[in-house]
Amino acid sequence: MNPISEKDIIYVSLASEKTINNSIHSYILEVFSKNVNKLFVLCHGQKYVKEEGNITYLSGSFKDWLNYTSKMPSSSLIFATDFFVGGAFAVYLKKKKKNSRLVLRAASPWVYNGFSPTTLIKRLILQVTKPLVIKNSDKVIYNSKSLIQHQYKHDYEVIYNGVDTKLFKPIKVESLTTKLNLIAMGNINKEKGLDYLFEAVKDMTDRIHLSIVGDGPLLEMYQSKYPFAKYYGRVEHKYLPLIINQHDILVHPSYVESMPNVVLEALACGKFVIACDVYGLNEIIEEGKNGYLVEANNVVELKNLISKIINYSLKTRLKLKPLNYLKHKFERGTQIQMIYNYLRE
Repeated sequence: MNPISEKDIIYVSLASEKTINNSIHSYILEVFSKNVNKLFVLCHGQKYVKEEGNITYLSGSFKDWLNYTSKMPSSSLIFATDFFVGGAFAVYLKKKKKNSRLVLRAASPWVYNGFSPTTLIKRLILQVTKPLVIKNSDKVIYNSKSLIQHQYKHDYEVIYNGVDTKLFKPIKVESLTTKLNLIAMGNINKEKGLDYLFEAVKDMTDRIHLSIVGDGPLLEMYQSKYPFAKYYGRVEHKYLPLIINQHDILVHPSYVESMPNVVLEALACGKFVIACDVYGLNEIIEEGKNGYLVEANNVVELKNLISKIINYSLKTRLKLKPLNYLKHKFERGTQIQMIYNYLRE
């Protein structure tokens, strides 16, 4: 790859280092680290500084981030991963670090539903940070068409998430059970919509098996309330293809994601997907061809669809042919290359 103009990159993420290294962020960082002198990763969580090769992880609170600014180069490419408070901090860095360029990769709609005081405060903050970050970004990368903020004049490109099709692929492996094997993957929090998935299948456990991969604040509550499911906890990325291939269908009930990687990973393994008809999911799922879209939080619709799959013996037909379009449109290397090329323009 031809290098970008900047010698250093400051990567700003609201995620912890652990989450970063178990997600698409790790692939982006891998490419960046090979093409710059120094890569500084601002991440959220416990306070520490750690160096790995030319990557320096600067973890902590926002107060810690302010203290870390003196460790960063005066001129660099600042790469923000949200238009919430992390992106706002990236704008602060751009103004403080003269001659720096700010690129935003918007990979989530950052929607806060509900009426709790915390949720209302977050929505108010977002009303300020979203236009602030977008207007101050030199370039914006969206991971689906659904996220484009047309109300603001800005330079943007749609670059989908990518999947490692060498890792995620069909594997000949014995099914987990003789039932219809469903799997859901991701962080276990309210926005993932697992509540209505559990409610949809709780009366069908004699005919379906449900596996949950991931951890989060609601894990123990779900384990207690819905003991019929198999809980894997957090699983290393390299082991996911085997687990996915032991199942028949990925169910992704989240209602706040635009282009979830787990959907691409399941499709790459030749599995059908049931997902909410929100944001960019209809840019991936073709009804009846590689999956089905259902209304978010609609227990009855989801239950009826799963019952139909069981009753009409559709399980035997839910085998996808090699997904060449995935390699063309969603292959990880291609997508990361597109991000890098966009930065060089």
